[in-house]
Formats: sequence, structure tokens, C-alpha cells
Amino acid sequence: MDRSNADGVTGLRMTPHRRAVLRALAGLPGPAAVHTIHHALRASGERVGLSTVYRQIAALVDAGVIGTRPDRRGRHLFHLRTDDTHDHHLTCVRCGHAAPVDASVVLRWAADAAAAHGFSDITTWADLTGLCPRCPAGRATGTRSVTTVPEPPEEAER
Repeated sequence: MDRSNADGVTGLRMTPHRRAVLRALAGLPGPAAVHTIHHALRASGERVGLSTVYRQIAALVDAGVIGTRPDRRGRHLFHLRTDDTHDHHLTCVRCGHAAPVDASVVLRWAADAAAAHGFSDITTWADLTGLCPRCPAGRATGTRSVTTVPEPPEEAER
């Protein structure tokens, strides 16, 4: 779903600052902290303060246009949402590149586990990390190790 013009989709009025935040996020390689988004905006010539960026991101998250997840330090990282369903990504731990993934198997497992224990109204969070094909170690062939309890990646330095 194209979220670059959220008017009518979410009912959120797309102001120039909100559009600029969306453009900045689209230009970053993966999920980013508010300071990184602010830096990208300033580097592109936008005259916008950090508090304005925080407010615009909050509005876009509330509207479901932007998704959020924590990094290893507990900071919020933000990314563009691609659809209205669950929002899961495979993120490169080296460069921060993120690719959306189909998490239907995980979601079915979570629903079955919850039902087996009598739970309802569950929330899931799965963080998939690794090295993307663009990063040197990610291009290696052969067997790759799999970590069963991955740590969320740190935000890539930009």
C-alpha cells in the first residue's frame, strides 16, 4: 500500500512536515531513530526542528503510517509501514537495510500457543536480524548460523 499520500487512507491531514518526514524515512536504508530522521531532513535542506519531527512522527505512528520497534538499547526506531497487517522485517545488523517479511507462520503459531493456554488479545513481536546480501559477510555461500533468540540490531550509524 502506498503510504506517501495518506489522505483518505487514515484521515490524517498530510502537512508539508509530515510529507518531509515520510520522504526522509523512504530515503533511509532501514528503521531509524528520530535524531537520524531529523538529520536526514536537515541534510536535504528542510528547515525543521527536532521537536517538530517528534510531533510529526507521533501523529504518523498513531495513524498507522509509520511503524516502530525498539533497538538493542530500547530506543524507538521508525520505518514506513507497507500495509495494514502485522509489520515484520528482516533487518541487516551491519547496514540497517530492512526487508518486509511474511510472518503468517509466526502469527499462526502465536495464536495456537495463546489458545492452548487460554490467552486472548495477544500481541506478537518478532525481530529477524542477519546480514544482507549487500554486506560482505552476507554474500558468503554455504551454511549460515541461526540464532534462536536474536537481539534487535543497533541503529546503523549514518
